[in-house]
Amino acid sequence: MRLLLAGLALAVLLIGAAAADEPRTGLPAGVELPVRVRVALRVLDVLDVKETAGEGRFFVEITQRWRDPRLAFDAVAVGSARVDRVAGEADAFLASIWTPGLVIDNQVGGRESRTVAVATYANGEVVLIERFESDFRFRMNMDAFPFDRQNLVLSLSLPRYAKQEAILITTETDRLLSGVEESSPVVWRPVRLRFANDEVMGWNARSYSRLAATVELARKSDRYILRIFVPLFAVLSVSLFVLWSPALREQEKDKGTMIFSSLLGLAALSFTFESSFPGAISLNTPVAQMISLGYLYLVLVLMIEVGLTAACADPTRRFHAACLELRRQIRWGLPVMMLVVCVGIAVRALPG
Repeated sequence: MRLLLAGLALAVLLIGAAAADEPRTGLPAGVELPVRVRVALRVLDVLDVKETAGEGRFFVEITQRWRDPRLAFDAVAVGSARVDRVAGEADAFLASIWTPGLVIDNQVGGRESRTVAVATYANGEVVLIERFESDFRFRMNMDAFPFDRQNLVLSLSLPRYAKQEAILITTETDRLLSGVEESSPVVWRPVRLRFANDEVMGWNARSYSRLAATVELARKSDRYILRIFVPLFAVLSVSLFVLWSPALREQEKDKGTMIFSSLLGLAALSFTFESSFPGAISLNTPVAQMISLGYLYLVLVLMIEVGLTAACADPTRRFHAACLELRRQIRWGLPVMMLVVCVGIAVRALPG
């Protein structure tokens, strides 16, 4: 009998210990469900953007706020309305309380250079701030390179709790605390940061809260003008010499040599651009379109010039005067058409 009573007493103690721990690490009691987790996000630095790999490396700061009445305390007795914890002390404290378990779905790898701080207020409000750098996977569109703007989305979610239990929200105050810091050495200029609430289906056909933070970056295209467009138009300008040079007027062989040399130069530029600016040629960018048209343009210049030279060689032919006039018009018409098409491609790619 005594052994049975001792066993019951031990079971009561174990259940009591579990019950004492569960209210602290389980969902907050005394608050209306779903628990509202407020989120603010700051991108402190854009460390790298790999267009062809669809990845970027950011240094971010995430601030989470929620209220847990179990953590309320007497400010007078403690001597402060707020208790701050940092680094290892903060991690130990977080392991002993309920946390939303926020994750970034498109994060690749771990969190490096991580720092953490937790502030607990007398009314039970908890503020968790994390700073870290990590790689993220993005969907990128290179159709307007080098005039493109990229919308890079960080998908924040709470995979441990359905939306009936906890949700992610942003208030006006959180939006004021959010943003993208501008760093001068990079080739990207921050435009804005915007939030959008969403939900995703998870285990057991339950809906989970998701917050999409879209970082809009504009490429600093002025850094590419001298490196891309000047060499491109320098190669294409050979066509002007072929069309207008009096010394080459009857030298079809020299014309062919110059045009084919330009075609090889254009091919070399393609490989150079692709190695220097990954995705500039392999994807459907304005630069790739201009180079593709450049091949056609150079071949067209050679064919038309050789054909008209042969047609206009005999002054006794019936349409000799018309042939000479057509040749004069072609000399400026072809380069102007090519220039207008290239400018149109560039203007169409400019952000609206």
